[in-house]
Amino acid sequence: MKAIFKIFSSAAIIGGVVAVAGCTKNFEDYNTDQYALRAESPSLVIPSMIETMMYVQQNSSQMADQMVGSLGGYFTNVNRWQGANFDTFNVSDGWNTSVYDQAFQAIYSNYFKVEDLTDGEGHWFAFAKLVKAASMMRVTDCYGPIPYSQVQDGEMYVPYDSGEDVYRNIIDDLLSAADVLYQYSAQVGASPIGTSDAIYSGNYAYWAKLGVSLAMRAAMRAGFEDDFVRAMESECGYITSNSENAMVDPKTQGNPYQLAASSWGDIRINASITDYMNGYNDPRCAAYFTLSSQAGYTYVGIRMGQASNFNKTSGTPFSQPNFLASTKLPVFVAAETQFLLAEAVLRGWISGDAKEYYENGIRLSFEQWGAAGADAYIADETSIPDDHNDFLSQTYVRNTEVKINWDTESDNAGHLEQIITQKWIANFPMGIEAWAEYRRTGYPELCESVATNESNATIHSIRDYHRLRYPYTEADLNESNYNAAVAALGGDHESTPLFWQGKGI
Repeated sequence: MKAIFKIFSSAAIIGGVVAVAGCTKNFEDYNTDQYALRAESPSLVIPSMIETMMYVQQNSSQMADQMVGSLGGYFTNVNRWQGANFDTFNVSDGWNTSVYDQAFQAIYSNYFKVEDLTDGEGHWFAFAKLVKAASMMRVTDCYGPIPYSQVQDGEMYVPYDSGEDVYRNIIDDLLSAADVLYQYSAQVGASPIGTSDAIYSGNYAYWAKLGVSLAMRAAMRAGFEDDFVRAMESECGYITSNSENAMVDPKTQGNPYQLAASSWGDIRINASITDYMNGYNDPRCAAYFTLSSQAGYTYVGIRMGQASNFNKTSGTPFSQPNFLASTKLPVFVAAETQFLLAEAVLRGWISGDAKEYYENGIRLSFEQWGAAGADAYIADETSIPDDHNDFLSQTYVRNTEVKINWDTESDNAGHLEQIITQKWIANFPMGIEAWAEYRRTGYPELCESVATNESNATIHSIRDYHRLRYPYTEADLNESNYNAAVAALGGDHESTPLFWQGKGI
């Protein structure tokens, strides 16, 4: 990114883009309610909420999906910001709060506006509730317990829901909202938001499927068998084909990953995903990555945790995301549903064939990215992830030999590694989601950071980075509720695990 952040005012959402300067370092200057709208129709409010499900606005995307999302193994920040980075485990308080603050600002003022305009009823309110639940799931994935069920209009400093309760409440909101949208979609011409909807152009039946699919994701993460089955059996259905994928159209703002990589020079592909996909001779590489400009190399990613003297010039030869300004941003894709179902079979939650679901997920991902050769890829019994060895002489030896072809001799733990590895590849570039799954399952095996570790020994490796610290404003302005949440959590530290982490199979 350039030295100056370009901040979008809320007026930009209605009447055009207005750039406002503010330094990255001065996070508090950036920390304004850029999404708040003053409108008398929900149709003018909801479109701005949709972007919080996968940020389009460049600076919001960089702070959340690219910087925090780098912990998921898709990207590396080559702008070292004087050594303060997530991948060196020493981010500033301002950056650490980005996911939390951005979501609360972007969602709640508009959510309560819709509630007021609709008296908390009907399809508009259901739409707003679904988007709120989806966006706040990303927040709880990063922090753990958060204020959710008790947040009121004008009152954000309320008691926190426990980790388990947040997921239960999010799932309930997703499914109840999906039901309303599904019923409304049966009406002739039921597309009130139309092209202002950057994902489905007002197709409420697809939004209902998205709500159910996200509920399945949340239930799997939390380990809630009953909620997973409840979602799976919903009459709304779940996402099963790529035509139903939830993809945010960046429109005139452009794809923020493409901007950060090509224009700002701030990000490159992470070594973890190029090593896996190179080792697998994965045909999707050409769709995901640009070729390295270094002679003798094809797709090359950068290991996390580079020294502070590493810079944009150092990162130039490495692969970038192969995105155009018009490339859409995924919120949920059909391949993920199949991988969720495969894992549900492993866990004994549902009947079915885990192998079939697993292979369906791979095929859907190939189809989504326009890659040929899915059958040959699925049949590959020998390829394993590459060890890392780049032109900077930085190496990493992997401790896994996970293969692509479903291993009939493996146990459930081995099959889980196969499922999560292929889900991780298919979910590119959803970094926050990838980080959550890595913490939940331990898969895939991500490259450890290069020797640079600035955490003062509080985090020893990427495996110890369990969550983000709460915003310092919570300790100042919501002290009693913050203290209660931290006591229940076990400490406001990056190394404090969340309740759903490390659950075996």
